Amino acid sequence: MRGITVAAIQLKKDDNKEENFKRVSRLVNDAVNRGNVDLVCLPEKWNIREGNPLTDSESPDGPSIRFLESVAEEYGVYVLGGSVWEKWEEKKIYNVSRLFDRFGKCVGVHRKIHLYGMEKQFFEPGNSLEPCETEFGKVGLTVCFDLAFPEVARILVLRGADIIFNPAFIPSDGVENWHVYVKARALENRVPVVGVNPVSFERGLSWPGESIIVSFHEGYESPAKLNVLVGKKGEEDVLIQHVNLEYPRRLRVVRLSERARIDNLLGLPRGNIFLV
Repeated sequence: MRGITVAAIQLKKDDNKEENFKRVSRLVNDAVNRGNVDLVCLPEKWNIREGNPLTDSESPDGPSIRFLESVAEEYGVYVLGGSVWEKWEEKKIYNVSRLFDRFGKCVGVHRKIHLYGMEKQFFEPGNSLEPCETEFGKVGLTVCFDLAFPEVARILVLRGADIIFNPAFIPSDGVENWHVYVKARALENRVPVVGVNPVSFERGLSWPGESIIVSFHEGYESPAKLNVLVGKKGEEDVLIQHVNLEYPRRLRVVRLSERARIDNLLGLPRGNIFLV
């Protein structure tokens, strides 16, 4: 398929989980009614405001996951469920992003790898990076701080990702840097990147939204030209954008072929994942 129409669901979070379910349903309904949306993406930690991972994490088949399954099935769209705190085997807690297909089936799971600040006290880091197979191509999943490290996007692209999503939880003073990361990963790899951030006020800090969709203008090859769509500041919003996947795929083939092999400089074995 030539492209995908994505919707970034920038919800304003509530203290009550059930109320957040209602808000997500309303915003997804709005997105579907506005256009032929293929995939909706929620922010990181969309289902609760503040909260404690020790008491507010859910099982992998808990109410938030069942809700996401039902939304995908009801509206017939792919749902990238931002991230949910999940308690796995041996009582380990992970920050987990799941992708559901149009029928509510989970087709991809990513456990946040790079834990930020106090997250290290509660969560186990993930240890895998595999794009998800969809009818549109391969979808790369990251969560928030993962995108700050260029190797993450590079590995996903080398493994075939056609688009990368970054559900995030970024306070006001971090949004400018986050936008730079999103655009940099797109340019470095010639791959569209979608970042989704909530609107909230928690523990004395403001989360302003300002979600971002970065795609590529057709006809611009060298230099490539980014098409950047940014959400409202401090307000609930739904960003909808049709993202061409074929054009950046052609750009990506050229860009990756131009990389010099530097394994001899790094002392790495030939065929290292960063170099293949």
